[in-house]
Amino acid sequence: MKIQTLSLYAGVLAAAMAPAALAQVYTNKAQLDLAATGERFTIGQTEFRLAPSAVVKQVEPSAEAGRDVVVGDYAVEVPAAAPAGARSQRSLAAPVSGGENLAAAVSEDGNTVIVAPELNVYFAEPSVVQTLVAETGGKLLYSSAAGGKATIGYASVGEAMQARQRILGRAGVKEVSPRLVDQRQIPW
Repeated sequence: MKIQTLSLYAGVLAAAMAPAALAQVYTNKAQLDLAATGERFTIGQTEFRLAPSAVVKQVEPSAEAGRDVVVGDYAVEVPAAAPAGARSQRSLAAPVSGGENLAAAVSEDGNTVIVAPELNVYFAEPSVVQTLVAETGGKLLYSSAAGGKATIGYASVGEAMQARQRILGRAGVKEVSPRLVDQRQIPW
């Protein structure tokens, strides 16, 4: 009888605490949705919008659960009292800990993705790749003439997005999009 009573107490306690934990996740997700005010981009049929004030960092095993929106191995935090332009430039231009420079983006259907400072360029003419790299100040990370795809790296996500604007519509380029590191389907 004692074991059943303890199980009952544990269940009641878990049920009482669950709404608070869920509210925290919903609040963080809602804050991230509101922070998605940056540049738009499309991958396939899905349109995303960058969240310039969001800070992306590696998930630490000791991090308290529910504090941030978690996407794969990364946590996305939206600072509550960030000045309008100050955080925006930092999150898109400066590397985060671990030497990575990442940004968060949110789709209209609620998916959150992590964006790398790299562009996937799909091309019809292989000769265009070296020209794009030189003109945009990037570094060629990968190229396949057979596959018609190249990946160009940049110092920041902001630079990659600026380069994307210059590459869009160029002769010999089929499509250009930021490279996604990880994505998360919203479970609710």
